[in-house]
Amino acid sequence: MVTWRTVCLPKNKGGLGLFEIKACNESFIAKQLWNIHLKTDSIWIQWIHYYYLSNLSIWDASPQRTSSPLWKSIISFKDQLIADCGGQHQAIALLSTWSSVDHPFLANAYDFLRLKGTPVSSAKVVWEPWSMPGYNFILWLALMGKLRTRDRLRFLQTDPSCVFCRDEEESCNHLFFACHWTSVLW
Repeated sequence: MVTWRTVCLPKNKGGLGLFEIKACNESFIAKQLWNIHLKTDSIWIQWIHYYYLSNLSIWDASPQRTSSPLWKSIISFKDQLIADCGGQHQAIALLSTWSSVDHPFLANAYDFLRLKGTPVSSAKVVWEPWSMPGYNFILWLALMGKLRTRDRLRFLQTDPSCVFCRDEEESCNHLFFACHWTSVLW
């Protein structure tokens, strides 16, 4: 009913605030890239430096045909980050800003990599903390114009008239704002 892209937006940007898996995965890959850059003291990083990097920096490395899928993902992310930032030094500077004391690296990376949207004014009304989640969700769907009203279910060959007043075609706008029967209920 609603695109996954919209669902993954934060609630104040018109979405449901679900984790975007792609951005989450990329933030984990970014963390590995940063650990390799810093040469953190772990066996896996030492193995990476021995097996893949030998005398190279991570910023000069390229994947081989026999490289592991994880290594190919790290190199691909590194190349994309360099292209997006405009150079190696800018990419390193961006990664270092994610490694702040205030927030964990992964949280900063995810916040940077996730889908962004524009703030919506209806978010405070839709996501009232005292309302029931089911009501919030229905109101969110109504504002998105995605409720399964009869005008959207024409493929079922049903009577399109409003189930309450039988005067007009049932639509989200009619049910919530124009139907004389529901206006008495409100």
